Amino acid sequence: MTEHKRRGQGAVPRKPSKPPRNWRRALRLSAQVLAGGLAVAVLVVGGRWVTEQDVSLDWRPMAVTTWQVDELLVYEDRTRLDTAMEAFRGRSLLTIAPGEVQQRLEQLPWVAEVSVTKAWPDRLQLAVTEHEPVARWNGDQVLNSDGEPLSRPVAELVLAELSGPDAQAKRVMEQYLQFSRVFSGAGQRLNGVQMHRRGAWTLTLDSGIEVALGSKDMLARTRRVVVLLNAEGVAPGTIEYIDARYPNGLAVGHRASSEPSV
Repeated sequence: MTEHKRRGQGAVPRKPSKPPRNWRRALRLSAQVLAGGLAVAVLVVGGRWVTEQDVSLDWRPMAVTTWQVDELLVYEDRTRLDTAMEAFRGRSLLTIAPGEVQQRLEQLPWVAEVSVTKAWPDRLQLAVTEHEPVARWNGDQVLNSDGEPLSRPVAELVLAELSGPDAQAKRVMEQYLQFSRVFSGAGQRLNGVQMHRRGAWTLTLDSGIEVALGSKDMLARTRRVVVLLNAEGVAPGTIEYIDARYPNGLAVGHRASSEPSV
């Protein structure tokens, strides 16, 4: 009984705890709002000042001042290349993409490929591969090794004259290369190849001989002409033309006579 009473007397009821005040969080939030407001104010005031003072903030670290081509250009105009490169002068090396330079320069007529290297702090290094000229085309153009007609290069070249329908440039070039291999065996060089609209072919040798091949069996006919030119007693310098359109023979016209011989 006594013990029970003591326990009863010693028991003190607990007061309900009050929630802690989150004053630190509120203080931080207030500080953030105040800092954000100050930042916006600084930006607005600074923007107005820049506008009023006309101050440029165009920052270009490591700006391009020059460029260098690894090898001397033979067919492409260096002045034309430099004019294209002026678009990159003053731009930062950090922001120029090599592909952008490549795309711009490969639009030039005689530039086939370009490799671009950044040379810090202010230079672009260019390795330029040019197209290879093969022959003149229809008087005012030059075919490259892919048979593409291009404007005439800056270099003065001694090239064969090819002509034909505009859409047949690649085919004419391929036939020219094939004919050239055949005639080189006879010590002859082709000066010209013409493809007529109906498909017939006419060749001009460097000796001035004109060869009519027709439109069929051109390779066999050119070999027949080579056999004639290599024959003993034949003087190519006296021949004006050779008509190879016959099935089994040739007609030869000599310079001293207008009468052909078969």
